[in-house]
Amino acid sequence: MPVSYQHLFLGYEIRDTQTHESGVGEWPHLQAVTVYIENGHNQDLTITIRGNKEKTTMGSVELVSAFTVSAGTAVSYTLAPETTGWLPYIYVTAKAATAPTTGEINVTIITIEEGTA
Repeated sequence: MPVSYQHLFLGYEIRDTQTHESGVGEWPHLQAVTVYIENGHNQDLTITIRGNKEKTTMGSVELVSAFTVSAGTAVSYTLAPETTGWLPYIYVTAKAATAPTTGEINVTIITIEEGTA
């Protein structure tokens, strides 16, 4: 079963308390996708998952309420059209309450190629 990976943040270092927006990825099919988040920073991060009808962050809507990814941990969140709604483009925001001094964040969208599940 072919799996597809899109990197939204890859080795991205956060060193402040501002909100950081990832790149915009595609959610091309009406099927579940998993967002895998690795927080390698030395501080917790608050993450939101957002969607849009166009390939931009302007005018986006929140698909998943903010949640915390603890320092040095990884989490995954599966989006399903039946529960989160569906938009063709998704991205994440990341924010630290205390500025990290080390580490990086990686966020990957994982999908199964359509018609192969």
